[in-house]
Amino acid sequence: MRRICLSACVSRVVLVLLLALTALGGVNAQQRSVRGWTDGPYQAKGTGGSQALLFDWRFLDVYCIDMPRLHPAEDVVYGTLGGGAISYYRLRYQDGPSAFVVTSTVPKDRTPSDEYNLQLRREQDNARSIGAATSPDRYRVDTGTSAFGPTVRVRLLNIGRDDPDEPFPVARPLLNVPDEPLYSLSVHRLFVHGGNRYEIAVLAVPAEGESRAALEARADRLADTMVTSLQTCTARLETSKPEADKPASPAH
Repeated sequence: MRRICLSACVSRVVLVLLLALTALGGVNAQQRSVRGWTDGPYQAKGTGGSQALLFDWRFLDVYCIDMPRLHPAEDVVYGTLGGGAISYYRLRYQDGPSAFVVTSTVPKDRTPSDEYNLQLRREQDNARSIGAATSPDRYRVDTGTSAFGPTVRVRLLNIGRDDPDEPFPVARPLLNVPDEPLYSLSVHRLFVHGGNRYEIAVLAVPAEGESRAALEARADRLADTMVTSLQTCTARLETSKPEADKPASPAH
């Protein structure tokens, strides 16, 4: 199975496991490890009319998404990790970025608000740690809003090759290089909805002569379009469920 390959001119990487989505509770993000696929990874390719099967994606009754048709799809890799607790989908565009959707279940003793605050604090802690070891701009965190509520927004510089047993963005390997020159860039959107954590990520490399600002803007547009598509499609999916399959309304 082919995996994401970045610039061959950088060989040394420092692996920093920053698991934004995991079922392992409140363990420090630097200590968590998923290690291995439970189901998959499966690779799917399509040509002509079958390309639609790669772009229109649904994971059980959890979510669905209509991926933007920026370029033809090179392939899709999907499966589950962490004992089946983490679902994984990656679409690689031909001559373009790779886009990811990763989900996992929120522990039953946590509210969506609690989980969102944990996600935000974890990313902020990671940003401080990475910034102290590299530069303040290497790992940037801010917040936004979406139809499903508040969203954590993350931007990373210079991502390396991933571990086949802990693929990006479940793990985020950072190249042991300065911020410049720019080899790659990723943007992430994290939110909680319906008892599930979501991470949408885009990993891109600059075109010849493309600035960091232009690449980041391009990745941001794709990530935000994916968020809107996933949330719109998933809301329709939830509305269409039989009443018996819908989660009970919280008591007041």
